[in-house]
Amino acid sequence: MEEDAGTYLAIIDAYREQLEAIEAQSAYIQALINDYLKAKLTIENLEKQGKGEVLLPIGGGVFVPAKCDKISEVLVSEGADIVIKKDLKGAKDSLDKRIKDLQDSLTKLGETYQKIQSKIEELSQKVREAMEKKG
Repeated sequence: MEEDAGTYLAIIDAYREQLEAIEAQSAYIQALINDYLKAKLTIENLEKQGKGEVLLPIGGGVFVPAKCDKISEVLVSEGADIVIKKDLKGAKDSLDKRIKDLQDSLTKLGETYQKIQSKIEELSQKVREAMEKKG
């Protein structure tokens, strides 16, 4: 029975590592969602005002204030170094789709996390039973 308990403990450790990886992935996805939500809010504000001041990222966490007049189109990255010019509604639609896709991924990660948690609980119970039989 000692081998069984040791085996169970090794599996539990592997599951815990998977949980940590899922937590990291979830945090990254949530950061992306927040970034897209900020972009959408900025587009909505520019849409309402027609012009305004924005902070233009120039890299390294540095921003330059810039004035925008008559914004009707923006450039939207579609991945793989492809950028497409879209009107403000089209840009918001793209952001909404990305946000939904990311939220779906976050939901699936949450479900996987719960399944792994359940497995850990089952194995922990088996370890307790094995230890009780042993001693």
